[in-house]
Amino acid sequence: MLKKTVGRLAAICVMTLLPLSAAHALGIVFDPTNFAKNTITAAEAVKSEVYQNTNLIYQYQMMLNQLKQATNLNPAAMLSQAQTIAGDIGGLSKYTDGLKSLYGGLQSNAQYLTKVVSLVTQSGKTPQQWLSDQNTLLQNNDTTAKQLFQQGNDVISHVGALAKRRQEIQDQLNLSPTQQATAELTTHMLDIVSSQNGDMLTMMAAKQQSEAVDTQAKVADATASNAARATLQSKQDQERAAYQSSIATSTVLGQ
Repeated sequence: MLKKTVGRLAAICVMTLLPLSAAHALGIVFDPTNFAKNTITAAEAVKSEVYQNTNLIYQYQMMLNQLKQATNLNPAAMLSQAQTIAGDIGGLSKYTDGLKSLYGGLQSNAQYLTKVVSLVTQSGKTPQQWLSDQNTLLQNNDTTAKQLFQQGNDVISHVGALAKRRQEIQDQLNLSPTQQATAELTTHMLDIVSSQNGDMLTMMAAKQQSEAVDTQAKVADATASNAARATLQSKQDQERAAYQSSIATSTVLGQ
């Protein structure tokens, strides 16, 4: 599942370099209302994982307390079992804390999309028409449009980082079949959110991505030019030093 997510993120990175018309040709549909619903559903899936794991942590703590109160048990065996339970509690607690952060990130993501839905409604245009206007405004360096895009980019990047962290922690856990089923449902919804977020930024930022590529090219050209000038200057300095040395040698010989 993680390989699938990484592959999708790689595809999104490629798509963000495409112009708006190319994104449309690939069949990307901008539907902020549905995007918001999917994000809320993903948040609810994460919330279910939090609830499930919180209950498990409580059960593990009860087991640990009972073990500590037990008598007539082999001390070494009891210590080993206690350490195992404590390790399970620590792993699940870390995972649950990550889920709580992800839940907050998805809520912010949904709020941003709800804001976009409101802006589309206020414009009186279709989502695609509104998006086309935003792309034009970005091309013209409109401050409001750039701020809206940057806000979305920040929120989406944060959610992506939290989702990746969740997967990394999950891979270290030995989940029960029930936990695994719940986690897979969450991962599926997070894949959908990741895909739609990438689509939205692709369509909104085509011009901005193009400008970023141009800027990188200009920086590379400037670096190459500076290196060439430095090489030429070094060569001229060497020739000047050699000429001055030859003059000095001729003067000495003339004496």
